[in-house]
Amino acid sequence: MNLNQFYYFNELVKQHQFSRAAQLLQISQPSLSNSIKKLEKELNCDLIVRQNGRTELTNYGQIFYEASTSIVATFEKAKHDIKQAQRGENNTIELGCIPTASEFFLPHFINAFKEQCSKSIHYLYHDALPECICQELQNENYDIGICTKVDNYPDLTFIPLYIEDTIFTANQDSNLAAKLVLPKNTRIIYLVYNSTAKLSPSTQKLINFVTK
Repeated sequence: MNLNQFYYFNELVKQHQFSRAAQLLQISQPSLSNSIKKLEKELNCDLIVRQNGRTELTNYGQIFYEASTSIVATFEKAKHDIKQAQRGENNTIELGCIPTASEFFLPHFINAFKEQCSKSIHYLYHDALPECICQELQNENYDIGICTKVDNYPDLTFIPLYIEDTIFTANQDSNLAAKLVLPKNTRIIYLVYNSTAKLSPSTQKLINFVTK
Protein backbone atom coordinates (compact mmCIF):
# COMPACT_ATOMS: atom_id res chain seq x y z
CA MET A 1 0.00 0.00 0.00
CA ASN A 2 1.44 3.39 -0.99
CA LEU A 3 0.39 6.99 -0.58
CA ASN A 4 -0.79 7.39 -4.17
CA GLN A 5 -3.38 4.68 -3.60
CA PHE A 6 -4.97 6.78 -0.87
CA TYR A 7 -5.15 9.81 -3.18
CA TYR A 8 -6.56 7.69 -6.00
CA PHE A 9 -9.18 6.07 -3.81
CA ASN A 10 -10.30 9.39 -2.32
CA GLU A 11 -10.70 10.97 -5.75
CA LEU A 12 -12.73 8.01 -7.00
CA VAL A 13 -15.05 8.35 -4.01
CA LYS A 14 -15.55 12.05 -4.77
CA GLN A 15 -16.17 11.62 -8.50
CA HIS A 16 -18.14 8.33 -8.46
CA GLN A 17 -16.68 7.54 -11.89
CA PHE A 18 -13.41 5.89 -12.90
CA SER A 19 -13.11 7.92 -16.10
CA ARG A 20 -13.64 11.28 -14.40
CA ALA A 21 -11.38 10.45 -11.44
CA ALA A 22 -8.60 9.20 -13.75
CA GLN A 23 -8.84 12.37 -15.80
CA LEU A 24 -8.48 14.61 -12.75
CA LEU A 25 -5.63 12.49 -11.39
CA GLN A 26 -3.96 12.61 -14.82
CA ILE A 27 -3.53 8.85 -15.00
CA SER A 28 -5.06 6.22 -17.26
CA GLN A 29 -8.33 4.56 -16.29
CA PRO A 30 -6.73 1.07 -16.25
CA SER A 31 -4.06 2.37 -13.84
CA LEU A 32 -6.73 3.67 -11.49
CA SER A 33 -8.73 0.45 -11.73
CA ASN A 34 -5.61 -1.61 -11.03
CA SER A 35 -4.78 0.54 -7.99
CA ILE A 36 -8.23 -0.03 -6.49
CA LYS A 37 -8.06 -3.77 -7.16
CA LYS A 38 -4.71 -3.96 -5.36
CA LEU A 39 -6.20 -2.18 -2.36
CA GLU A 40 -9.14 -4.57 -2.24
CA LYS A 41 -6.85 -7.59 -2.57
CA GLU A 42 -4.59 -6.35 0.22
CA LEU A 43 -7.54 -5.61 2.50
CA ASN A 44 -9.36 -8.79 1.45
CA CYS A 45 -12.68 -7.02 0.91
CA ASP A 46 -14.69 -5.05 -1.63
CA LEU A 47 -14.37 -1.29 -1.16
CA ILE A 48 -16.66 -0.14 -3.96
CA VAL A 49 -19.58 -1.40 -6.00
CA ARG A 50 -20.85 -0.20 -9.38
CA GLN A 51 -24.47 0.93 -9.52
CA ASN A 52 -26.09 2.51 -12.59
CA GLY A 53 -22.77 3.68 -14.00
CA ARG A 54 -21.57 5.10 -10.68
CA THR A 55 -19.23 3.78 -8.03
CA GLU A 56 -20.52 3.65 -4.47
CA LEU A 57 -18.82 2.71 -1.21
CA THR A 58 -19.47 -0.56 0.54
CA ASN A 59 -19.56 -0.63 4.34
CA TYR A 60 -15.90 -1.64 4.29
CA GLY A 61 -15.20 1.11 1.78
CA GLN A 62 -16.73 3.71 4.09
CA ILE A 63 -14.47 2.60 6.93
CA PHE A 64 -11.42 2.75 4.68
CA TYR A 65 -12.43 6.13 3.22
CA GLU A 66 -12.56 7.73 6.67
CA ALA A 67 -9.08 6.40 7.43
CA SER A 68 -7.76 7.35 3.98
CA THR A 69 -9.07 10.90 4.28
CA SER A 70 -7.36 11.28 7.64
CA ILE A 71 -4.06 9.91 6.29
CA VAL A 72 -4.04 12.26 3.30
CA ALA A 73 -4.97 15.26 5.48
CA THR A 74 -2.15 14.44 7.92
CA PHE A 75 0.36 14.12 5.08
CA GLU A 76 -0.76 17.39 3.47
CA LYS A 77 -0.48 19.19 6.82
CA ALA A 78 3.03 17.83 7.30
CA LYS A 79 4.00 19.05 3.81
CA HIS A 80 2.53 22.46 4.59
CA ASP A 81 4.28 22.74 7.97
CA ILE A 82 7.63 21.76 6.46
CA LYS A 83 7.21 24.30 3.67
CA GLN A 84 6.38 27.02 6.20
CA ALA A 85 9.47 26.16 8.23
CA GLN A 86 11.66 26.22 5.12
CA ARG A 87 10.30 29.60 4.09
CA GLY A 88 11.16 30.98 7.51
CA GLU A 89 14.67 29.57 7.44
CA ASN A 90 15.34 30.84 3.92
CA ASN A 91 13.67 34.25 4.46
CA THR A 92 11.33 33.50 1.57
CA ILE A 93 8.15 35.42 0.82
CA GLU A 94 5.64 33.96 -1.65
CA LEU A 95 3.56 36.52 -3.52
CA GLY A 96 0.46 36.02 -5.59
CA CYS A 97 -0.16 38.87 -8.03
CA ILE A 98 -2.63 39.64 -10.79
CA PRO A 99 -1.05 40.19 -14.24
CA THR A 100 -2.04 43.87 -14.48
CA ALA A 101 -0.15 44.67 -11.26
CA SER A 102 2.95 42.56 -11.84
CA GLU A 103 4.63 44.81 -14.39
CA PHE A 104 4.16 48.24 -12.83
CA PHE A 105 3.25 47.96 -9.16
CA LEU A 106 5.05 44.83 -7.96
CA PRO A 107 8.63 46.12 -8.52
CA HIS A 108 7.84 49.26 -6.49
CA PHE A 109 6.31 47.15 -3.74
CA ILE A 110 9.38 44.89 -3.51
CA ASN A 111 11.81 47.84 -3.56
CA ALA A 112 9.89 49.59 -0.79
CA PHE A 113 9.88 46.41 1.28
CA LYS A 114 13.65 45.99 0.80
CA GLU A 115 14.27 49.51 2.11
CA GLN A 116 12.42 48.72 5.33
CA CYS A 117 13.86 45.25 5.91
CA SER A 118 17.50 44.66 6.80
CA LYS A 119 17.37 40.93 6.00
CA SER A 120 18.05 39.45 2.59
CA ILE A 121 14.64 38.33 1.34
CA HIS A 122 13.94 35.84 -1.44
CA TYR A 123 10.71 36.35 -3.36
CA LEU A 124 8.71 33.63 -5.09
CA TYR A 125 6.24 35.20 -7.49
CA HIS A 126 3.03 33.53 -8.71
CA ASP A 127 0.94 35.00 -11.53
CA ALA A 128 -2.69 34.24 -10.69
CA LEU A 129 -6.27 35.48 -10.78
CA PRO A 130 -7.84 37.10 -7.67
CA GLU A 131 -9.97 34.09 -6.67
CA CYS A 132 -6.95 31.77 -6.82
CA ILE A 133 -4.80 34.25 -4.87
CA CYS A 134 -7.37 34.48 -2.08
CA GLN A 135 -7.68 30.70 -1.88
CA GLU A 136 -3.90 30.27 -1.66
CA LEU A 137 -3.69 32.97 1.02
CA GLN A 138 -6.43 31.24 2.97
CA ASN A 139 -4.54 27.95 2.69
CA GLU A 140 -1.35 29.75 3.80
CA ASN A 141 0.48 28.89 0.58
CA TYR A 142 1.03 32.60 -0.20
CA ASP A 143 2.26 35.19 2.28
CA ILE A 144 0.97 38.24 0.40
CA GLY A 145 -1.53 38.77 -2.39
CA ILE A 146 -1.94 41.71 -4.75
CA CYS A 147 -5.33 41.60 -6.43
CA THR A 148 -8.76 43.15 -6.63
CA LYS A 149 -10.99 42.66 -3.63
CA VAL A 150 -12.92 39.40 -3.63
CA ASP A 151 -16.02 38.88 -1.50
CA ASN A 152 -16.63 35.83 0.69
CA TYR A 153 -13.18 35.92 2.31
CA PRO A 154 -13.95 37.56 5.69
CA ASP A 155 -10.79 36.13 7.27
CA LEU A 156 -8.56 38.04 4.82
CA THR A 157 -7.66 41.71 5.24
CA PHE A 158 -7.80 43.82 2.08
CA ILE A 159 -5.79 47.07 2.08
CA PRO A 160 -6.16 49.57 -0.83
CA LEU A 161 -2.78 49.97 -2.55
CA TYR A 162 -3.37 51.91 -5.75
CA ILE A 163 -5.99 52.85 -8.33
CA GLU A 164 -6.00 51.66 -11.93
CA ASP A 165 -7.64 54.07 -14.36
CA THR A 166 -9.64 52.10 -16.88
CA ILE A 167 -10.45 53.57 -20.28
CA PHE A 168 -12.55 51.99 -22.99
CA THR A 169 -11.89 52.88 -26.60
CA ALA A 170 -13.34 51.73 -29.88
CA ASN A 171 -13.01 52.20 -33.62
CA GLN A 172 -14.74 55.39 -34.80
CA ASP A 173 -17.01 53.33 -37.04
CA SER A 174 -18.09 51.12 -34.16
CA ASN A 175 -21.49 51.42 -32.50
CA LEU A 176 -19.65 51.76 -29.19
CA ALA A 177 -17.85 54.94 -30.28
CA ALA A 178 -20.89 57.12 -29.60
CA LYS A 179 -20.85 56.05 -25.95
CA LEU A 180 -17.18 56.94 -25.41
CA VAL A 181 -15.79 60.43 -24.84
CA LEU A 182 -11.98 60.45 -24.50
CA PRO A 183 -9.64 63.40 -23.86
CA LYS A 184 -7.32 64.33 -26.71
CA ASN A 185 -3.89 62.66 -26.76
CA THR A 186 -5.17 59.89 -24.52
CA ARG A 187 -2.62 57.11 -24.09
CA ILE A 188 -4.35 53.89 -25.04
CA ILE A 189 -3.50 50.66 -23.21
CA TYR A 190 -5.29 47.50 -24.22
CA LEU A 191 -6.21 45.14 -21.39
CA VAL A 192 -7.84 41.86 -22.29
CA TYR A 193 -9.62 39.85 -19.61
CA ASN A 194 -10.63 36.23 -20.00
CA SER A 195 -14.07 35.10 -18.94
CA THR A 196 -12.83 33.69 -15.60
CA ALA A 197 -11.12 36.90 -14.46
CA LYS A 198 -12.55 38.46 -11.30
CA LEU A 199 -13.12 42.13 -12.04
CA SER A 200 -13.80 44.93 -9.60
CA PRO A 201 -17.45 46.05 -9.41
CA SER A 202 -16.64 49.39 -11.08
CA THR A 203 -14.80 47.72 -13.98
CA GLN A 204 -17.60 45.21 -14.46
CA LYS A 205 -20.12 48.05 -14.44
CA LEU A 206 -18.24 49.85 -17.22
CA ILE A 207 -17.98 46.68 -19.29
CA ASN A 208 -21.70 46.06 -18.89
CA PHE A 209 -22.42 49.66 -19.95
CA VAL A 210 -20.47 49.63 -23.21
CA THR A 211 -21.52 46.13 -24.24
CA LYS A 212 -25.23 46.24 -23.53
